[in-house]
Amino acid sequence: MTHVSSVPGSCYFYYPRPVCVVGVRDDQKGTANFAPVAWTTPLSSDPPLFGVCLSPETRSHQLALKTGEFTVNFLTGDRAALADALGRLSGRDTDKVQALSLDLEPGEVLSTPILAAAYVSAECCLVERHQVGDQTLLVGEVQRIHAAPDAFDADGVLRIDHVGPLLYLGSNRYATTDRQPVFPLGETATKR
Repeated sequence: MTHVSSVPGSCYFYYPRPVCVVGVRDDQKGTANFAPVAWTTPLSSDPPLFGVCLSPETRSHQLALKTGEFTVNFLTGDRAALADALGRLSGRDTDKVQALSLDLEPGEVLSTPILAAAYVSAECCLVERHQVGDQTLLVGEVQRIHAAPDAFDADGVLRIDHVGPLLYLGSNRYATTDRQPVFPLGETATKR
């Protein structure tokens, strides 16, 4: 394979990535704010830590620091328009919950709600923050997970034959999986 060398920022080499909608409580306005974030990652199993990178300039960043908690919500491929709308609206100017008629469910452990449309959500208590370049890595300890009944198999693996996760490609473009699981060579679904 022939490669072409280029400078950083010339392509989205780190995508596709699952779209994660970060939810934060806005006590001052009596609502919540939700913003799609592509730069997210699991950080630890014990304790269960999940990280999200947010620009310090965003409303979501400010609210997560103020409340000390956030939710992470993952959407299916058919929710690309919702993710796009959440990213285009500013939580400073718009009550996204009202403007987009978002259905929310209360947190079970924390006060920040989750998106009812998500195939899986997690309630996270903010435990650390780190400035990383132009982003802040917010580290949340997962307190509770809420998943659609058919989203995961008995091993806890996402069932892409039931749930096609929304993936971000960069430059406001989205995709999803083809809903066909790929098994290691020689394995089949019946062996699982």
